[in-house]
Amino acid sequence: MTLFWLLAAGMVAVALLFVLPPLLAPEAAGRRGGSPQAQASLAVLREQLAQLQADHAGGRIAPDHYAQARAEIERRALREGCAAPDRLDTRPAPRWALAVALGLGAISVGLYAALGNPAALTPADADPHASPSASAGHDPGDPMAERLAGLIQHLQAHPDDTEGWTTLAHTYATLGDFAGGAATWARMGARAPQDSGVLADWADLLATAADGDFSGEPDRLIGRLLALAPDDVKGLALAGTSAFFRGDFHGAIDAWERLLPLVDPDGPVHEQVQASLAQARRAAEGAAADGRAAEGAATDGGAADRTAADRAAADRAAAGAEGPAFPPGARASGGRGRQD
Repeated sequence: MTLFWLLAAGMVAVALLFVLPPLLAPEAAGRRGGSPQAQASLAVLREQLAQLQADHAGGRIAPDHYAQARAEIERRALREGCAAPDRLDTRPAPRWALAVALGLGAISVGLYAALGNPAALTPADADPHASPSASAGHDPGDPMAERLAGLIQHLQAHPDDTEGWTTLAHTYATLGDFAGGAATWARMGARAPQDSGVLADWADLLATAADGDFSGEPDRLIGRLLALAPDDVKGLALAGTSAFFRGDFHGAIDAWERLLPLVDPDGPVHEQVQASLAQARRAAEGAAADGRAAEGAATDGGAADRTAADRAAADRAAAGAEGPAFPPGARASGGRGRQD
């Protein structure tokens, strides 16, 4: 928005460069006089009028004499082919220049307000809930889009409604608008950098948007989260999933073993953790077997051993491709903190 106004001001300034110089020229006030002789006559008449006004103001001439003399000066001016001196543009040219400058700027702003789109000047990164998806990309008649628009209006009036911002971020994720959701979580993260729940959901959404890739910002957010809350349920679930997908099966096992006693033993999350642990342990055992087979193949150089090692690696890759029971975006039921 600042860049837009700077450019607009620059264009107005360029326009004024063409308009103001003639108004500020020394002879601008008397250009209507015509020929040089008329200009000279006009100058004399101005001096006479100024002297007459001074005498009248000083009380040295009676009002009726002042009116008579002024009328005579006007008649002489008309005979010279000029306008009457007091009706000429005897005001200083800078006043006209100032009026033109202010008027041109005001007219430009007014025309833009009437014909342009001032709302487009608000950037999405400055106001995440005003991202393009809020006004485009969703069918205006869709109930979800209508609820989203209503929520955005509510947050514009109540920007401190943390629960409302959380709902907005989840709504964006539900609609598949990961950019809008990420911008909303980023806004909340800036306002509450110590909120483990915000960090968890933010990392989850970024990983989901990246098709399960936790590298970069998601892993950094998970690290911040677990430094603040080492026993955060969702944080441990995310950490295990990230480790699993990058092939660190022992790291995944460690995270999920820490997670298991924190969740309700009779709930579905407990079953998910157990399933993920079993899968990580199988993958870890397969990786160890691959290593032993590879060592044997390197030592013996036997084709059969190399074939066995390649087959084991392929089996492990197929098992790992299935992913754990905690894929990105599917951990909302995990909650935050200990589950009793």
